[in-house]
Amino acid sequence: MNAIMWMGVAGIVGTALSPWITERIRSKTARRDQLVKLRLAIYADLLRATARLAATATTSAASHPNDADEIGGDEFDSLLSQARVVASDDVYRRLNELSQLTGTFNRHLVKTESRPAFPYRQHLHDGVMNDPLRLQHRRTLTDIAGGIAVAHGKVQDAIRHEMNR
Repeated sequence: MNAIMWMGVAGIVGTALSPWITERIRSKTARRDQLVKLRLAIYADLLRATARLAATATTSAASHPNDADEIGGDEFDSLLSQARVVASDDVYRRLNELSQLTGTFNRHLVKTESRPAFPYRQHLHDGVMNDPLRLQHRRTLTDIAGGIAVAHGKVQDAIRHEMNR
């Protein structure tokens, strides 16, 4: 076969495959755009939740043990599950660190609650907020709350880095 014939065959094949190639590229771009939009929505929800988590941890660490509540919860777990599907490895790793700190905070929060050994002796425990063990747990709570605030900043930086790529 000569060169002119090969050019003709290439022209026919190119004309036949052109719509298929164009559609393939368009659908791949559309999927990528859809994933980016989904990531943005989940990241926005995550940033709101992690900021609230950090603020609640700081407030709970400084408040009276009977007024302090556990942090995290079902909403945060749901967002972590969604992030597991669409988040980058770096963002997900940072979220896992934050989740572990949240669990540690909640475990220490239980230790700082003022509970009497015997309910009928409550009057002996009512004013005892400054015993050394309870103060140590409060300091630990404050340190963990600071770590949660730092972890929130790291999540924020990881998301910003990913979105700027």
